[in-house]
Amino acid sequence: MGQITSNDIVILLSLSGESSELKNIIQYTSRNKNIKLIGITSKKDSLLYKNSNVKFLLPTVKEAGPGSYVPTSSTTVQLALGDAIAITCMQYKKFGKIDFKRFHPSGSLSIKLKTVEDLMLVGKKIPFVNEKLRMKAALKNIEKRNLGTLVVLNNKKFTTGILTDGDLKRVTNLTTNLNSLKIKEVMKKNPISVDKNILAVEALSIMNTKKITSLCVHQNNKKNKTIGFIHIHNILDANIN
Repeated sequence: MGQITSNDIVILLSLSGESSELKNIIQYTSRNKNIKLIGITSKKDSLLYKNSNVKFLLPTVKEAGPGSYVPTSSTTVQLALGDAIAITCMQYKKFGKIDFKRFHPSGSLSIKLKTVEDLMLVGKKIPFVNEKLRMKAALKNIEKRNLGTLVVLNNKKFTTGILTDGDLKRVTNLTTNLNSLKIKEVMKKNPISVDKNILAVEALSIMNTKKITSLCVHQNNKKNKTIGFIHIHNILDANIN
């Protein structure tokens, strides 16, 4: 009782509502009008039910097991009500997946709730190159980055395309004068870009559907302004599949 302070809310669960250990708590909360008591019981004429500010009357159920004296069915009913109250509070407080991830960062569900922003490459790790770069230099860049993809920018730093090692192989088979070409002559225009706030598992689904291994990342619908880069390995390394 020393932990109960003014303006607290006390929730008591008791099948009979008459347990001796409840009486002192009920009396304590009743003396302080700022403390609200929520009573959950199966007995309408019980001390707990009569003295609660908010009353929950659960149905009387037969306990499972020999003699029907071990709390089993009744605790299941209490658990179901507790879940219902929890979900109602979540909806009322607008407690969403981002809040859950913040309070449970190490849980398996939290891993599934990781966003692209949590895993993407940023800053100098993004494989940016200028669209006017010659293919000889592009080849060196793509080997150095070891990501299999380059994000192509114009002079205004807007994303104009991507160049993959697959593009290099395709062009190599078509021309013997590869080094004279500029990236913008070979790149794929309008690369697929995703918002930084989408779930990483959604990004993985896009990659699988489009049969690609990486995505550009933007924010606020500015798809031509790449702020991050996510590779399929970034997602799989985070145990998301």
